[in-house]
Amino acid sequence: MTEPSPWSYGPLVLGCGLFGGIGGTPQLVGRGMDEQAAFDTMDEALALGITLFDTAEAYARGASETMIGSWLAQRPSEATDKVALATKVAPGFLSGDPDARLDAAFLETRFSSSLQRLAVDSIELLYTHRPDDATPIEQTLEGLEAIRLSGRCRRLGACNVDAVQLTAALDAAERLGIQGYQVVQNRYSLLQPKEEQAVRSLCVDRDVAFTAYSPLASGALTGKYPRDGGLPPDSRLALRPDGNEELLTPAVHDAIDRLRDAADRHGVACGAMALAWLLHRTDVNAPIIGPARLTPHLGLAAQALDVSLSAGEVSQIESWFASATTTG
Repeated sequence: MTEPSPWSYGPLVLGCGLFGGIGGTPQLVGRGMDEQAAFDTMDEALALGITLFDTAEAYARGASETMIGSWLAQRPSEATDKVALATKVAPGFLSGDPDARLDAAFLETRFSSSLQRLAVDSIELLYTHRPDDATPIEQTLEGLEAIRLSGRCRRLGACNVDAVQLTAALDAAERLGIQGYQVVQNRYSLLQPKEEQAVRSLCVDRDVAFTAYSPLASGALTGKYPRDGGLPPDSRLALRPDGNEELLTPAVHDAIDRLRDAADRHGVACGAMALAWLLHRTDVNAPIIGPARLTPHLGLAAQALDVSLSAGEVSQIESWFASATTTG
């Protein structure tokens, strides 16, 4: 039932979680990029050959999707015809509706609203933003399959799943004789070098694409955060702590210093080297690249695409962080 080669979108994906806010955090709506900065970022992405734009209904309460729709409407078709869109439906417990179930009716309502904000009839990829263990996975998959068969999305994906949840979903799709999940989007970076190892191995075994969000660990891998633990008040980690700040131990700072030295040898920024490491991982199809607040918004991505690493360098970089995160 599954199509071959589920990943055909290039080595990088544009993450649009900073358009209008910072992710799905309600109190940070308006603290992200305004429309002009978002437009500039999408223009940069297209110039770099990045053609899959990743958003979610939860990002800035839908403002991210609305900005993408406005950008599409204001750019010539010869440019926008190259763009593929991915969005996500969040289960009810993440959006103030804890009694809702992630079933066909819920998915249809939420996805239809996303299409209206994006001002398109169909998209490339529809994700569930998180699993809903209160809903039988068969109900979720059947609801997603109904949307896919309607022609309004081509492929289906899951975000933030563990190996047990993913196995259950893949097995259920096989029993039902439907497509099921072809793409997984989970957090993964040098700051968590062993995180999601079981999921990545499962994806390889079951021919599921794996994409990595937060590849720079909320900016920690750019080397911009000081050793004294003080975070700039307007920084991503200060505004939206996500656990990465707790990993910035002295040993990890030492590893970041070594990463910076390696980046200097390649003539790129520290963050670009962290992205290049991911680009060379055979079990990662693409990092999800979030833009910087300053122009060029995708400068690190542009640098990373030009870095060539040997297999030995990839292993060495990973070893620095594996040792640091093990020893603390």
